[in-house]
Amino acid sequence: MSLDTEETKQVATLLAKLQPGFLPYPIFEQIARIVALPIIEFIPLRFNHDKQVEVLLIRRTDTDPLFAGLMHTPGTVVRADDESKGEVHAHTAFERLLNGELAGMAVSDPAYVGSIFHTSKRGVEQAQLFWVEVLEQNPAIGEFWPVDNLPDNLIDSQRNFIVRSAEHFIGVRQS
Repeated sequence: MSLDTEETKQVATLLAKLQPGFLPYPIFEQIARIVALPIIEFIPLRFNHDKQVEVLLIRRTDTDPLFAGLMHTPGTVVRADDESKGEVHAHTAFERLLNGELAGMAVSDPAYVGSIFHTSKRGVEQAQLFWVEVLEQNPAIGEFWPVDNLPDNLIDSQRNFIVRSAEHFIGVRQS
């Protein structure tokens, strides 16, 4: 189905009323369906006492519209209002992750792993992957899982994020 000229003008007029940044969920859902979203994912890792790499996973709420009750790594969509000193900057998205999903836990500075195009239930995403080393023994949120034994209830599109980030983490920590 396509829009006629008048419908296209109506949609454009309505979208022009939105401020850059956080979108109402029904609008965000439709935007995510038709464009590739830029996202930033933090993969929280650590070595356990047996020198195995573990990832900290957080459970989505049971009311999450797409991923109810599933485990995931912290991530956020890059927003048009993610600015620092007048320029679009990842620092704002980093702060949102560190203070929001990671609830201010002690972690290392983010280490860039790479970029992955992938598809999730939400749509096509351009993911920028970063690992952070968890510096707390018993964080207040989440649950640690061995990277080589991830839970079945993990958001499928994130398995590759975790494996790729763990490989990078091991390479950096062993050098």
